[in-house]
Amino acid sequence: MFRSLSAGSPQDKADRRRPIRLGAALIAVLGMLLGPLALAASAATTPHATTPVMGSYVSVTPFRITDTRASSGQPNAGKSLAANSTLNVQVTRVGTEPVPAGTAAVVLNVTAIDPATSGFLTVFPEGITMPTVSNLNFSPGETVANLVTVPLSSSGMVSIYNHAGSTNVVVDVEGYYTSAPLTDGSGLYNSISPVRALGTLASGTAIGPNTSQAVTATGTSTGVPANATAVVVNATAAQGTKTSFLTVYPTGVTMPTASNVNFVADQVVANRVTVGVGTGGRVEVYNHTGTVKVDLDVDGYYTGTGGTGSAFVPITPVRITDTRVPTNGTPIAANTSEEFNLSTTVSGIPMTVSAVATNITVVSGGAPGYLTVYPASDTTVPVASDVNWAAKGSPAVPNFTVAGTGGTGSVEVYNSHGATINLLIDAFGYFERQLPTSTTVSESPTSVTYGHESASVFSVTVTTHYGEAVPNGETVTVTVGSVTCKVALNSGKGTCTIADTALAVGTYPVSATYGGDASLNGSSGSSVSKLTVSKDTTSTTVSESPTSVTYGHESASVFS
Repeated sequence: MFRSLSAGSPQDKADRRRPIRLGAALIAVLGMLLGPLALAASAATTPHATTPVMGSYVSVTPFRITDTRASSGQPNAGKSLAANSTLNVQVTRVGTEPVPAGTAAVVLNVTAIDPATSGFLTVFPEGITMPTVSNLNFSPGETVANLVTVPLSSSGMVSIYNHAGSTNVVVDVEGYYTSAPLTDGSGLYNSISPVRALGTLASGTAIGPNTSQAVTATGTSTGVPANATAVVVNATAAQGTKTSFLTVYPTGVTMPTASNVNFVADQVVANRVTVGVGTGGRVEVYNHTGTVKVDLDVDGYYTGTGGTGSAFVPITPVRITDTRVPTNGTPIAANTSEEFNLSTTVSGIPMTVSAVATNITVVSGGAPGYLTVYPASDTTVPVASDVNWAAKGSPAVPNFTVAGTGGTGSVEVYNSHGATINLLIDAFGYFERQLPTSTTVSESPTSVTYGHESASVFSVTVTTHYGEAVPNGETVTVTVGSVTCKVALNSGKGTCTIADTALAVGTYPVSATYGGDASLNGSSGSSVSKLTVSKDTTSTTVSESPTSVTYGHESASVFS
């Protein structure tokens, strides 16, 4: 993602639209002119699932499951897509690291190769009515790729629809989402403010032909923990000397037969990549031929064992925004930021989500530029980009974006130095922290008398929105009056102890707070909402008979 050296702060966030000044000009975006208009029709009003499924992400070494070129030797060889035709692709139970049956959604890199005319592809679960969304836009003769996150059908398939002309299609698997969160706390998503891990703010790092560049994805420079299983990055290629492609893969494995970014000489192309973290917390960026400059920005990561974060909820793909109509937003002027609400009635996405899996398509206005997408609650524009486009002739340029919302349901979209643009936002799912809807706090007895019990032991049970236990390592804080104790949860359960001596005589409210997100007072049958502490104030008589004991004549003194 090539962008200028610095970005100023936006104006008052109360203004829906406002200019943002940058300190240096964007690098000229040259080369092949991209893609046609995406679908313009509005989406259906009930696209989202009625029973949401939350899942964890499982990274795999990328592998190919479809290549329609006749000589490819891959599944679907010789089945190029004609205009207005659909190819069904089996995703589960095939390939070198098979995606298991029952998987909720899959992350694919989809590439259009040598299309006959301008057009676009739509990827959706096999067996449903094709939604009004687009995933990949292209121009005649070019090879272009885009990341796709899409739910699977019950048989583990996706459908790929081609709008116009004919084109070959290549599909690589990068990972998948389970149908329930993993019990070890891994594979949960965490957004970060975008961090450049490779390249400079003005120009990328040059990579020669048949060469792989190692990039450190974890550590203090990125803020990604060492045990992360995968990272989400935006890879941008620019100033290539020949037609080529980039492959991004985990360090320490054999380079897979897959591609992530395809480009021709002097073209600037960006594509999102979800890649497993390899040896030493690194990933590899391989360039096939010629020399090319590459930037790599880290946008987020998936947890390792014991991690906390947000699970993925796939939805039937749906168009949220089309500023050409306009629907849910208006065109964005150059050097201007606009806020877009993703939590709409059409999308069914809750306002509290941490991020939304989107495909963002720019219909450019005849000048080079880029977009930056970031949470609407942020006060500055991060030094990164999400969609890059050429100066003219490119009616639609897409890029898959995991759009962080900061729990507001909205994102800010900044349009750089170009002209006024139109924007399409299609949603494919969202990331939601597993907040509890049921918290039970129990203590027995609920009335404590000094000297009779040494401590009050509180038992806590927490379940999430969809009945799953919260990840191990999460905590609940139990508060009794002004005294607190922390419960470390294991499979959603745990206990903590408050000594009776910590509380004076009286009656105290009892509450529980989970993860700092919500205060959940006990209210169900086994819950306790208060604790009473008292002292035994009755008279006490101590007697012993006999009061004079002769050693060896009595075996014990008995007190009553």
